[in-house]
Amino acid sequence: MQITKTWREWGIAVGIALAVTLTLQIPYALGYLTAPRETFYTGLLVNVEDANYITIIQRGSEGAWTHSLRFTSEPDAPAFLYVFYLALGHGARTIGVDATVMWHLARGVLVFVAFLLAFGFVGTFIANAASRFVAYLLTIAGAGFDWTAFPWERLDPTSATPVDLKMADAHLFSAALTFPHYLASISLLLILFWCAARLVTENLAREKIIGLLLLGALANVGITLVYPFFVVLSCGILGAYFVFLSAYARKLLLRESILLGALSVPVVPLVLYYQQQLAASELLRVWSAQSQTFSPNPLHYGLTYAPYLALALWGVWRVGLGEPSQARRRALLWTWVLVVAVLVYAPLGPQRRFLQGVQIPLAILATFGLFEVALPRIQQTRWFKALARRRKYSVARLSRLLVTLFVALVCLSSLYQWMSALILSAVVQPYPLFRLRDEVAAMDWLRAQGAPDDVVLSSYFSGSYLPLRSGKRVYLGHYYETIYFQEKLRAVDKFFDMNASDAARMYFLQTNRIRYVFYGRAEQELGGFNPYTAPYLQRVFGNDAADIFLVVPAPS
Repeated sequence: MQITKTWREWGIAVGIALAVTLTLQIPYALGYLTAPRETFYTGLLVNVEDANYITIIQRGSEGAWTHSLRFTSEPDAPAFLYVFYLALGHGARTIGVDATVMWHLARGVLVFVAFLLAFGFVGTFIANAASRFVAYLLTIAGAGFDWTAFPWERLDPTSATPVDLKMADAHLFSAALTFPHYLASISLLLILFWCAARLVTENLAREKIIGLLLLGALANVGITLVYPFFVVLSCGILGAYFVFLSAYARKLLLRESILLGALSVPVVPLVLYYQQQLAASELLRVWSAQSQTFSPNPLHYGLTYAPYLALALWGVWRVGLGEPSQARRRALLWTWVLVVAVLVYAPLGPQRRFLQGVQIPLAILATFGLFEVALPRIQQTRWFKALARRRKYSVARLSRLLVTLFVALVCLSSLYQWMSALILSAVVQPYPLFRLRDEVAAMDWLRAQGAPDDVVLSSYFSGSYLPLRSGKRVYLGHYYETIYFQEKLRAVDKFFDMNASDAARMYFLQTNRIRYVFYGRAEQELGGFNPYTAPYLQRVFGNDAADIFLVVPAPS
């Protein structure tokens, strides 16, 4: 069963996608337009560490196809990682834009693409046009009600809870406001599962089967290149889907095993490559161990997905998987949701990353529950019938009003998040998302000095942006990519402490191969150390915001 969508419907979907995409760019535009003359807007909206992604784009624009850890002092062997951002860098070089511009272009284009793919995916499962658009709006703008920490919780500033306000993985709107690679992974998941749904539910010509297999396999390879660990999600869902279909049919389905297996096999060489790289590199193992994004208390997920889950569960309880012609397709949606429910608490480091895209099947399942169960039940109530009999009211109008109110309610969190982004970029303009231009100029000066692998010592806040502007390594600058981050954070605090001895500082600089010391606002706030009087530091650059010191080798 292939559900068709008219050109008019596609036109409306494109208009909605374009309007929301442009709306999401406003906080960034205001950041650039309203920044004071002496202030430089970095183009970031959430985390200062996100300059890491733009740094990788910069590396790609310089011709690299391998990733090197620039936020740590230890030399590493570049590996075929972060391929998505390296590819964006090559694209930036081709069209002649810098890395930051490419970051924004990629985010804007992928928002639009992801929204249209979401509409197409929704239309694969929902035949009614009105229901399709409700599911579409729930997909691209909906969220939930996880707005605060629980009384017994103590959350630090880096916590990803409450989910609706701080976890971009959880909702498509949040992803669209922030990271291009989130949108890329979600788009590729939609392509993969669209191919899988058609392959196992439709009688297709041989040419179409081959085309869908090639497209789905390429999408799965793309998913693995964007997120190597997402192979667990994509192949896990395909495998669980096959198990469900076989159990539903009460026999082993050979055709489906071949088709779904063909979508999974092409990622095997990449998986083996990544395993080999982790086994061969101590730095990558430490980096992987540090890159933990654990899930919060499950009650937070319950609240953030409450409006979706309530309707979806009510729908499956009352009508199951629908008509036999629909059951196989709806089974894929439930398989996606259930596999994610397992993975977000599986003993794996990137737990909450597996949420990316799960709002889409939930929105579709919630729409089934809304139109097949909830709305018909409400229409049978006394108060609804009484209102519907009033002048200027009707069953259809009142039903549309209730659906509109529900969609508006579910979109409140997204609206709040967007308004918060506006205030952040146009009013608050916090350091270090907004930096003094002289500080950035000092970082830029370093690019023409020395070698790319020279190490710069700075505070965490300066180090988070230095590799992008200077092209150098930093000793400290990224929670995940700075190897042994916590130890280095304490070492930097100790270095800038006025009570540390010069002998200890000299030993620290030498043993960590540090070539330059960056001294700006953030470094001054770390302690009372005065680098201007240190005989082992030579001031080689300075302006009103920052100074740069060359480490002078100790006399032999």
